[in-house]
Amino acid sequence: MLKFVNSLLHYLTFEVIEPNWHVMHNRLQTVKSIDEVIQYHDFFLDKCLRECLLLSPVLLKKLEKMKLICLQYAAAVQWLITYSTDTPKNDIPGVDKYKQLKLRTRTQTQKVVSENATVIESILKFEREFAGELQSLGPILSSSSRAEPYLTHLAQWLLGVGRD
Repeated sequence: MLKFVNSLLHYLTFEVIEPNWHVMHNRLQTVKSIDEVIQYHDFFLDKCLRECLLLSPVLLKKLEKMKLICLQYAAAVQWLITYSTDTPKNDIPGVDKYKQLKLRTRTQTQKVVSENATVIESILKFEREFAGELQSLGPILSSSSRAEPYLTHLAQWLLGVGRD
């Protein structure tokens, strides 16, 4: 999931926004009127919106769903990390930790283990959901890339993620 997010961020930043910014910046060096500035800026915005998939409802919805799965996954992992530790964040390991462990009752331990198992199941479910969404993204990008050639490059970035 992290590779997917990093690949998408890289594509949006370095393959779409930055090159289009440089094109606009270079064009602005020779403008003669405010109308030309507006025209070049509109071209920049339109191209960035299109290539960042903000004008494609199908792709935008798919990426939004994948983002939601990533956020749910991150929240579950954070919960697991936070609640599976034996000491609160502010405690220093040592005698105090030993006393806390000794005071913890069997039912408290069983409750945490049970909650951890449920969270781990959720994490695995999120991983499966994400893998399925990533796999279903391929055909969408492939069919859309016939009309929009820049999607071929995006597909190479994103779909190469699952092969690692």
